[in-house]
Amino acid sequence: MYRLAFAVMIGLSALLQSPAGGHADEKLTAAEIQTLLEDRTALGNWRGTETRQYFEASGATVYLEKGGAPDEGKWKVDAAKNQYCSWWRRGGWACYDVETDGTTYYWVTPGDDYRSPFTMTDGRQMGF
Repeated sequence: MYRLAFAVMIGLSALLQSPAGGHADEKLTAAEIQTLLEDRTALGNWRGTETRQYFEASGATVYLEKGGAPDEGKWKVDAAKNQYCSWWRRGGWACYDVETDGTTYYWVTPGDDYRSPFTMTDGRQMGF
């Protein structure tokens, strides 16, 4: 009985020490973000919609939602804040933290802390 109570206390203690939402993800550095994205495609899910985004080494990017039309923009890495930043005609520049749990990456939206999951693939892979 004491072992069970001790195990439950240890588990609760670990959960309470985890960041909000119970995840303990690692924030990528600017160099890691650059290497992760350059000349690669993010395969993601933005608020329930499948997405693709290709990141050219030149700083150009193309974003596509499943069933939608491609949108062209720009991307860069903010070395001072260790963030990915993108520019779109409809909204200008916005920056995001990039985190990983070891298998999946996440764009972390400032303000509401929304975590959008994605994986990476080499080259330009815009098809669904």
